[in-house]
Amino acid sequence: MKKLLSKLFLKIMGWKLVGEVPNEVKKAVIVCAPHTSNWDFIIGMMMVLSIDIRVNFLAKKSIFVPIFKIILNKLGGIPVDRENPELLVERIGDSAKNDKGFLIAVTPEGTRKKVTKWKTGFLRIAKISNSIIIPLGIDYPSKTFSLGEKFNPTGDNEKDVLALKFILKDFKGRHLDRH
Repeated sequence: MKKLLSKLFLKIMGWKLVGEVPNEVKKAVIVCAPHTSNWDFIIGMMMVLSIDIRVNFLAKKSIFVPIFKIILNKLGGIPVDRENPELLVERIGDSAKNDKGFLIAVTPEGTRKKVTKWKTGFLRIAKISNSIIIPLGIDYPSKTFSLGEKFNPTGDNEKDVLALKFILKDFKGRHLDRH
């Protein structure tokens, strides 16, 4: 039922997913950018539900209030305590090691606001969980979420962030002034 309703929502809204996570990929960090609106999450979650896969995601701890906490946990949400991000990386790394498959979506900006520098926690998560990275471009003009080719981190965070920014540079978020 969730799958059908999600597909209907996406059809009505005109959104589509281009590409897919390769079958052989069991562990991946999906880097979603640009993240400029709360709609990114809503449409992204509809995408996930429509293809019936389990994807964890990071969200700020403050939205995990009692009524939403149950829903967010059920959907795969992992609360982020911005005061202690290292604990989060360790927790995710442990979870990925103990799981047969592990997909986690992150927004490297860490916020919907305009930023000049991406956070690098997703690279640490990929390293500690022995995961590849799959870039996902969010493009509002074409109403597409586009999965890119597998990206294997080099271990040089600056170089990897620049490469991923280049891969995702042509995608346009809902709010262009926040790029």
